[in-house]
Amino acid sequence: MMVKVPTEFLVVLSLIIDLFLIFLLSLFIRRANRLQRNPNPMQENDFGDIAAQTREKAQVVAREVLTETSAMIEPILEASKDAAAEFERLVQEKQALTRKLDKSLDSKIISINLLLSRANTLYSQLENQHNSLLNTLPKGTTTLYHKETDVLDQQQRIIDLYYQKMDVDTIAERLSIPKGEVALVIDLKEKFIAMEKSR
Repeated sequence: MMVKVPTEFLVVLSLIIDLFLIFLLSLFIRRANRLQRNPNPMQENDFGDIAAQTREKAQVVAREVLTETSAMIEPILEASKDAAAEFERLVQEKQALTRKLDKSLDSKIISINLLLSRANTLYSQLENQHNSLLNTLPKGTTTLYHKETDVLDQQQRIIDLYYQKMDVDTIAERLSIPKGEVALVIDLKEKFIAMEKSR
């Protein structure tokens, strides 16, 4: 099983390695410069020739080390650039996804507000119909009818009967209301429960 290493970790690691190699290179260059500036004076010509040869060899070795070091650093720098480009792509992808989700949420919020507005309008209409029905009934039956047709109470009774494992037909028959209304109340209740569980 292959472990997936986060790109942020790879970018930071490559930057640390780059900085360390640059530090080593700068130390090496300083030492080479010191050797070049402060040659050890020799009293005799033979020692001077040996020192000159040693300096030349040191310079050749220094050039070779610099060449090898730069050859080692180049792939690391390329890998760092690739990792940085991949990181940038992932950030842009994440931003695009976030914008898409924001738009989707905004449209859902608008839809919910519209549904709430319609529900309020329907509730007002039902309440007006209820009041007009109450006005048409004889005075003795008004309080009984008012108690039986209260919308919130009726919805609660539908839900209670549904939880007692009654089907839509039985509930509609028992409460003397249309099957569609019973099904609507049960469907809305299940959707609200599902929304609560998903939070």
